[in-house]
This record gives sequence, C-alpha cells and structure tokens, in this order.
Amino acid sequence: MDRVQATTFAITGPQRLASDASTFNQWLAAKRTNDAQLQRMLVCRFSPEYRTAFDAWLKTAPFTTPSAPPGPAYMPEYHNPQLEQAAHLNEEAAAAEEKGTHARHTAEEYLGAAVLFALVLFLVAVSQRFRLWGVRIAAIALAVGLLGYAL
Repeated sequence: MDRVQATTFAITGPQRLASDASTFNQWLAAKRTNDAQLQRMLVCRFSPEYRTAFDAWLKTAPFTTPSAPPGPAYMPEYHNPQLEQAAHLNEEAAAAEEKGTHARHTAEEYLGAAVLFALVLFLVAVSQRFRLWGVRIAAIALAVGLLGYAL
C-alpha cells in the first residue's frame, strides 16, 4: 500500500511543480507588460511552498543580479511536500518488504524442517511393519540420519 501511495505522490509532486512553473511563466509575462493586477492574482495561485520560494527569489533581485537563481524552484526555500512524502513512503515500503522477505525465509525454513520431521516419524512408523530386521534397521537409520540433518 505504501508503494501505491508513494507512486501517487511521486506523480502529483511534479504535476504541482509544473503548475507552479506555468503560473510563474505567466507571472513573468505579466511583469513584462507591467500588469500589476494580473501579477498579484497569479502570485495568489502559487502553492504555499512555491510562494515562500518565490518571495525569497524576489529578494535576490533576479532581474538585476546575474548570479540569481533562474526561478523559485531553484531556491533552497522550495520543497515539494508530495515528493518528500513519496520518498518517505518508499523508505517505509522498502523496510516492510525487507521484513516480509525475512518472514518468508523463516517460514520456508520452518516448513522444510516440519516436512523432514514428519518424514522421520513416517519412517519410524513404517519400519515397524517390516519383518526383516535389516530393513527395519535401515529404515530407522535413515530416519535418524534425516533427524540429524533436520536438527
């Protein structure tokens, strides 16, 4: 279930960034035409995380400083909660998968031992049906050998 949720977040995270980037491109066009009302409206449409990075980006004087980051998504203040959640859920899923693999290995060992012990009991029971002592001893010896291997 964690993998499914992680995949969902891994898809919605880039979609959210693409939406913010598209809105940012429209904001740049509105800035170029000096449409302050459209600029304010577009800024209100940013996601909260992108808005924080946008405000920090504006403080770098990006239109006059050549070393300024190319956009808010490149700012250290920007983080995408969906991508972070996807990474977290993937880590949880990997841990659960590891536990499951260990449990399967334990179950396989238990099943193998149970089959060997059942075979030992079967050989001991069958050995009592034989009339020849040599066959009885051979069946019991085989049972003892399997018991030793199982232990």
